[in-house]
Amino acid sequence: KPDQPDDKHAGWVFGNPDGKPLTNSEGRGGPFPPAYPGNEPDPLFGFSTVRDFYDKAGDTEGKYTVPILWDTQKNTIVSNESSEIIRMLNSEFNDFSSNPQLDLYPEELREDIDSINSWVYERLNNGVYRCGF
Repeated sequence: KPDQPDDKHAGWVFGNPDGKPLTNSEGRGGPFPPAYPGNEPDPLFGFSTVRDFYDKAGDTEGKYTVPILWDTQKNTIVSNESSEIIRMLNSEFNDFSSNPQLDLYPEELREDIDSINSWVYERLNNGVYRCGF
C-alpha cells in the first residue's frame, strides 16, 4: 500500500493532490501527477486506490487492474475483465433496465464483435500493460 515504505506498487490510484508524483516501476513513462483535479475517494468505502478494493475482496495476488464490477451486497469483485463486464451489463441487469430489449451483443454479430474485441484487447486495452504502466 502507498503508506508502506517497502511497497513499490503504485498501481491505479486516486492519489493525494498534494502528494509526490508517481513513477512507473518499470521505468517507462512518467512521472505522473499524484492526482487529477476533482478526484475524490470512492463513495462506498472511502478508498483511494484500486488495490483497496482487491484487499477488501481478499484478492491480494497478481495485478490490481480496472475496470472492476463490484458486488455491493457481497462486498467482492464480480469481474475485472472488460469484455465479460460488457456482456454481463448487456443482459444480467435487464430487470432493472429502462430499455431491456436493447441488445449490444446480438447473436448474428457475435463472431464479428468477438473478432474486433480480440484485436482491441491485444493492441489497446492490454497495451498499457505491455508498455509498462
